[in-house]
Amino acid sequence: MVWSAVRNVTVGPADVSPISVGDFSIEEGDDTIWVKMTSAATQGECAWPWSYGLLTWITAEGRELGTVKVNGVCEGEVFRLGNGLPPQLRTGRVEFTPRSYNLQWIKLGHPWQLSFQFQSGEENTGPPVLGTKATLMTPAVPEGNAKPDYVIEDAFAYLLFNFLLK
Repeated sequence: MVWSAVRNVTVGPADVSPISVGDFSIEEGDDTIWVKMTSAATQGECAWPWSYGLLTWITAEGRELGTVKVNGVCEGEVFRLGNGLPPQLRTGRVEFTPRSYNLQWIKLGHPWQLSFQFQSGEENTGPPVLGTKATLMTPAVPEGNAKPDYVIEDAFAYLLFNFLLK
């Protein structure tokens, strides 16, 4: 997987919310979009790292992957849009809604510059399969105290201790 091309958005005082970040399509079988969001630094300093907004991907069926709260950190951060279910449609638009109480500093003449990158894929869900996502280990117990064993039922591993009485 590779990140999409950078899409830049500037939040200004007269902007109408939500702000369109652009269209994004996912591949067949994908159920998650990862979003890398970065606040642009102005003259080497982070302009306003405390702001946040709401990010969503909208298809003709609605917000199929949900909405996520995103923070405007200057170092950048990766956020996940997804709920474990594949959307009905694969093409949609990404929208960003800055929260209103964070807009006062923008209205004072400090636009919020953001960059976004996207990639889609399949989020691994469901119970782990023994030997692929989980490791089963038994604790080392001195011989004579207990003999650990295990049993697997319905994707759960249960540790069994048979205490030896002497």
